[in-house]
Amino acid sequence: MIKKFIFLIGLVFFASVLFCTKQKDYSDIENVMNRWANSIRYLNYAEYSKIEANPKDINTFNVMYQRYYISNIKIVEVDDVMHKGTDSEGQSYKFKNVKFIAIIYKRDTGKEEQIVNGDVKLIRYISGKKKEKGWLLSNKTMVYHQ
Repeated sequence: MIKKFIFLIGLVFFASVLFCTKQKDYSDIENVMNRWANSIRYLNYAEYSKIEANPKDINTFNVMYQRYYISNIKIVEVDDVMHKGTDSEGQSYKFKNVKFIAIIYKRDTGKEEQIVNGDVKLIRYISGKKKEKGWLLSNKTMVYHQ
């Protein structure tokens, strides 16, 4: 009886450690990624240009996203370490790489086309005019699966 009781207490302890571990909070990153996805879905260039470190011009934006949009973004992995970089204008920033999955939808039908894996560099300027903008997206790559 005592062995069963000790086993039960051990099982409860193990379950509490397993299920009560602190989950990483990616809400700030998810917010930026979802703003980006919504700007593409609704072809909102003004919003898109606020969250891109180096936004394309409006004509390129419209051509790039005329047939498809992205949605249902899920963060898979975020760098634990903050890296440092410098842009083409010599402005310093911190960045972390983010891996995500998402669904691509056909714009004309709204139907799911496929799931993609993606990588994005999230940057935050240390100084200069972009410092107050917070996280910005840069170097996006999406891998389509056939």
